[in-house]
Amino acid sequence: MKKIIATILSIVVLAVALWGADFVLKDRTDHGVKQCLAMYEQPKDSIDVVMLGSSHVHYGVNTAKLWEEYGISAFDFSSAEQPLWISYYYLKELCKTQKPKVVVLDFFTPAAFQDEYKYKYTHLADSMNGFKFGVNKLKMMWASFDGEKENWNKYFPGFFGYHDRYDALEDEDIEEFKYDYVNFKGFTPYFQMNPVSAPSINPSEVLAPSDKSVEYLQEIVDYTKANGIELYLTIVPYHVNEEQVMDQIQAEDLRYNWLVQYVAQQNEAGNTHVYYDYTVQHYWDIGIDFESGQDTYDGSHLNYYGATKFSHYLGEQLRNLYGEEVLPDHRGDEYYKSWDVNAEEMRKVVEENGFEWR
Repeated sequence: MKKIIATILSIVVLAVALWGADFVLKDRTDHGVKQCLAMYEQPKDSIDVVMLGSSHVHYGVNTAKLWEEYGISAFDFSSAEQPLWISYYYLKELCKTQKPKVVVLDFFTPAAFQDEYKYKYTHLADSMNGFKFGVNKLKMMWASFDGEKENWNKYFPGFFGYHDRYDALEDEDIEEFKYDYVNFKGFTPYFQMNPVSAPSINPSEVLAPSDKSVEYLQEIVDYTKANGIELYLTIVPYHVNEEQVMDQIQAEDLRYNWLVQYVAQQNEAGNTHVYYDYTVQHYWDIGIDFESGQDTYDGSHLNYYGATKFSHYLGEQLRNLYGEEVLPDHRGDEYYKSWDVNAEEMRKVVEENGFEWR
């Protein structure tokens, strides 16, 4: 009996020690980890609109403005280079505690990166490290690793991926322990201004994304339909051009053209909850100024001003498409006060960085 008790205590102590080390050493990046940690802290059934996709989302969708201007309780549940299989499992994880009315899905990653993309595991830590362990995470990992043992060894358990951060810990890591994640809605504004050329779109040629991306896009379509969720497909505006450096990302616009056809086929099949907004093709209607740098952080991301313009456009679209019956205005409702706090905090960050709150 003493041996059994000692063994149990040893296991408990080891588990607590590993949990503590995991908590302390986790690299809380703004590119997926903080978004995951915050998602778990949101009030139950409070997120009406969830944004899924790559870093384009948390650079480019200003949830504070969606709240301030439209009373839409939105959350950027995005991560760097998030492929559709991760978007799918992110959505299922969110729906454990939330009942979103609309999913806004950015299509950049499946258009830009194919399965053979040699850096496809570069940002997996951003998608994995904030996600709670469970069956859903195991399925997401299985879909992501494609049976490659070295990735299981690196990310399972997640502690193995950042156990050597002892020497890298800084004061800001300690500050993160005290951060109230309930007030964070995923948006991470950037304030540099860098001019890039305007998007150049091929209007006629079509190229499908990878088979795996098509498979998981259909999974998302089917899951949203089964759960009564509207699906709004879009592309956060960015510099799309033929002179991309890497062969793997020269055909994004052709895959966006494919998406037009795909959505039309879905609507014909009765999946009328699927909507596609080809924003890159009419960025001038949104007012995005690429060439002066006023609205762009770099060739792939909007800065704060660009994000605010796009978010105003997106809010108008969501309100016009779905109305207040689907997306009620929650301003003034005490249950949603964390969105008020987020807007206040965001205003301070913007003004501290020398930008105007727009």
